[in-house]
Amino acid sequence: MDFGRRHSTGHAEISPAKNNIEDRERPRVPLTPEILALYGVFENPAEPLKWRDILAGARQILNKRVYGFNKRPRQYFAALFPLLERLRHYRLRWVPTDLLAGLIVGMMQFTQVLGNSQTASLKPQIGLSILFYPGLVYALMASSMHNSVGGMCVTVATLSVSLINVQDVYYPDQIYQGRLMTDQEQLDLHSTIAPGIALIAGIVQIVMGLFKLGFLSAVISPNVLTPFTMACFLQSICGKIPSVLGIDPPVHFTYAKHFTDLVFTFKNINQINGWEVLMSASMAAIVISFREFLQPRIFQLVKVVIPIEFLLFVAFTGLSYALDLEHTARFRIVGTYEYGLQTWSWPNLSYGWDMAWSGVVVGLIAYSTCLESAKVLARRSEVPLSANQELMALGTAHVFSSFFSCYPVSASLGRGLVNESMGSQSQLSTVTACVFAGLIVGLAGPAIRYLPVCAISANMILFLSMSLSSFKELPNLWRANKVDGAVWFLTFVGCITLNVQIGLFVGIGLSMLGLIVRSQKPKVRVMGILKHTQWGFVAVKHYDTAHELPGVRILQLQSPLIYATADYLVKQIVTMALEPYIPQAALPILHVETAPTVLEESPENSQDQLKNKNPAIRALASSDTLSGLSVRSGSPSSNHFHKANKFKRKTQSTSMITALYASKEHLSAVGNPVNNDPGKRKRAARVVLDLGSVGYIDSVGIRALEQIASDLKGQDCEIILAQCTGPLLKQLKELEIHKIIPERNVFPSVVDAVEDAIRRNQVNTSPAEGVVGEYDDERFWDAPVVPVEGLPVVDYHQD
Repeated sequence: MDFGRRHSTGHAEISPAKNNIEDRERPRVPLTPEILALYGVFENPAEPLKWRDILAGARQILNKRVYGFNKRPRQYFAALFPLLERLRHYRLRWVPTDLLAGLIVGMMQFTQVLGNSQTASLKPQIGLSILFYPGLVYALMASSMHNSVGGMCVTVATLSVSLINVQDVYYPDQIYQGRLMTDQEQLDLHSTIAPGIALIAGIVQIVMGLFKLGFLSAVISPNVLTPFTMACFLQSICGKIPSVLGIDPPVHFTYAKHFTDLVFTFKNINQINGWEVLMSASMAAIVISFREFLQPRIFQLVKVVIPIEFLLFVAFTGLSYALDLEHTARFRIVGTYEYGLQTWSWPNLSYGWDMAWSGVVVGLIAYSTCLESAKVLARRSEVPLSANQELMALGTAHVFSSFFSCYPVSASLGRGLVNESMGSQSQLSTVTACVFAGLIVGLAGPAIRYLPVCAISANMILFLSMSLSSFKELPNLWRANKVDGAVWFLTFVGCITLNVQIGLFVGIGLSMLGLIVRSQKPKVRVMGILKHTQWGFVAVKHYDTAHELPGVRILQLQSPLIYATADYLVKQIVTMALEPYIPQAALPILHVETAPTVLEESPENSQDQLKNKNPAIRALASSDTLSGLSVRSGSPSSNHFHKANKFKRKTQSTSMITALYASKEHLSAVGNPVNNDPGKRKRAARVVLDLGSVGYIDSVGIRALEQIASDLKGQDCEIILAQCTGPLLKQLKELEIHKIIPERNVFPSVVDAVEDAIRRNQVNTSPAEGVVGEYDDERFWDAPVVPVEGLPVVDYHQD
C-alpha cells in the first residue's frame, strides 16, 4: 500500500442508508510530487537494478565516506593543505604579528618539551627533535588556525605506560643478557621504541581520516577525558618532585605510580641537594610573581606574552656554565648529546603486536586531546574546523616525524591560547616556532647541556599546577548528574590507583555502561495543550497549566526504538495509554449537520488564519495533506462538500485546530460522547504516539509497534503515529508496518494526528467497530489480537 496516498477519514451519521454512503465517491487530494516526497514516496515504480545503478550507488557511498573522493585534484590539494589556500588571502600587515607569536610559542615549547621527555621515560634531549619536524607538517595541513602541536603531558604519560609495557614483555624484570638493566640502558631502549609507536599512531590516524571516522573521538566522553587528563598531570608532577629536590629518580613503573613516586621521595629525603632546592624555589617565586602581577599589566600595554620561563632557562644555563655547578654543587644537568636535528632513520617495528596496540591507544588519545584544543580555539576565533582534516594532519605529522626519531605529539590548549591572544592570523606562527626551535637545537646545542634538570622539573610543576582547576567542576557535576559525577570520580581513581591507560579504559567502560543502562529505560512523556499559549503541545509533567485532551492521549517517545528498549517500551506505552485520567477540559462536538456551515467561511477569515501567530494554525491553513480529513453526511449538503474548493477544505481543517486552542471555559461548556459516558472508564479512545525524537527504528522496534497496536486494540484503543517523515517513514514502509497499523493512522505531524483523532471520537467510532465506509484498509481491524512473533508476552499488571 502506498504511504503517500491519504484517504479521507470521513464523518457520518449512523443511519440505515449505509450502502449509499459506501458507494458515494469520496474527494481525493491531488498528490503533487512535493507531497509524495514528504511521505517518502515516488511516482516512478521500482525498476530492476542495473550495473550502472550499482556503480552509481557505490560512487555515492565513496563520495560520502572516503576523504576527498568527491573532489577534483585541485580541490583535493587545496583541502589537504589549508595553509596554502589561506596564504592566497594573506595580508602583509599580519606578518609581524605571526612572527612574534611564533617566537613566543617556540620559546614556550622549548621549556616544556624537555620536561615532557622526562615524563615519557626518555632522556630530556630526545624531545628536541619534536620541536621541528611534526610542527612543520601539521602547520601545512591543519584546519585549525591557532593549534600548536608538540610535547603534551597527556600523550607522554600514556606513552610512558606503553614503553614500560613493551619493555616488560621483551625484557621481564628488567633483565638484559642475564643482568639487570641500568637506567641509562632503559632510556636508550625507550628511545628506540617510541618512534615505532609514533609511526603506528600516525598510520591509524590517517586511515581514520581517509574513512571520515573523526566522530570516534566522541567515544571518550568529556567526563572521562577530563579526569584522565588531571591524572596525567598529577603523574607528571609527582614524578618531577624528586628532581626538584635534587634526588635522582629511578626509571620504574608500578601500579599507583603517583604514590610510589611520593614514597620514593620520602624514603630518600636525606639525599636532598639544598642548592638545587634553592634554584627551584627561586624559579617558582619569579614565575608566579611575574605571571600574577607584571604580565597582566604588560599585556594591557603592548599585547605581548613574555616567555619568562625561557628567559630563566637562559639565565640558569649561563649560571651553571659560569660556576660549573655540575662539579662544585653536584647539580644534575642535561649532559652531553649529539646536538643538532636528528637525521633520517627507519623506526624500529620489531616489537610486534604490543607496539601496535600501544600505537593505536596513543594515537586515539593524541587525536582526542588535539581535537579538544582545536574546538576551543575554533569557538573563540569562529574559524571552521574539520575533524577529519585534523586526523589527516596529525597522522601525517606522526608518520613523517617518526623517521627522525620523534615520539608522539599532540596539541596543548595553553600554547594555542597564547597564539590566539597574540593576534596570530595563520599557521605561519607555527612554522616560525618550528624554525626558531630548529635554530636553537642546531646552534645552541653545546649550551643546552649545562641546563640544570631541577629548573626543567620546577617549570613543569608550575605549568601543570595551573591546569588543575578542573577539579573545581566535580562538585557542580555531581549536583547536576550523579551518574556523570561518579564516572568522573571513578575514572580518576582508576588512573591513580592502577595506571593512566587502565584508568582510561575503566572510564570509557563505565561511561558506556551508564549510557546502556539509561537507554534501557527511555523517557515516555504524556503531552497536553498549554493554556493561553500558541506553541502547541508540552509535557504535562512539567507544566501545571497543561491539560490533556479528552479522549486523546499524546505520548512522546524520546529515544530510538531498538531491540534494547523494545520490551520496556511496549510495557510502558501500553500502561500509560490505558491509564485513566481526570479530564481538565472537554472538546466541542462538531455536529454533522453544521459542517457545511463551517465550509462556508469567508476568504477574509482564511487570510487571518494564514497570518495567525500560531505556527501550527498557519501550517494547517496552507496544508494540502489535511484536506482529506473532511465531514461526510448522507444529507444533500454533502454534495456541496464534495464540490468544495481547496480554500474551503483548508478553512474547515484550521477551524478544528482553532477549537483546540480555545479557552478552558468554552471547552468545558460542551461534552464529549466518549468521556462523558458514565458506563465507561475515562481513558483515551485513541493514542497519538509522537515519534519525532525517535530517529531510528530497527526490525525489533517495528515488531514492538505492532505489539503495542495489537495490545491496545484488545482494549478498544486505537494507536496513531505522528511525526513520521523522511527516513523514519521510509523505514516504516520498507518493514511493512501497514499490515498492522494502516496508513491512515500515520501522520507527518502531531497536530494532524490529534485533529484526526478528535474527529473520529466525535462520531463515536471505536477501533473494534468503525464506521461504515470509513476504513478502506481492513487488515488491521479484522485481524485477531495475537502476540507478535519475536516479542515476549508481558503481563502488564505485574509489578
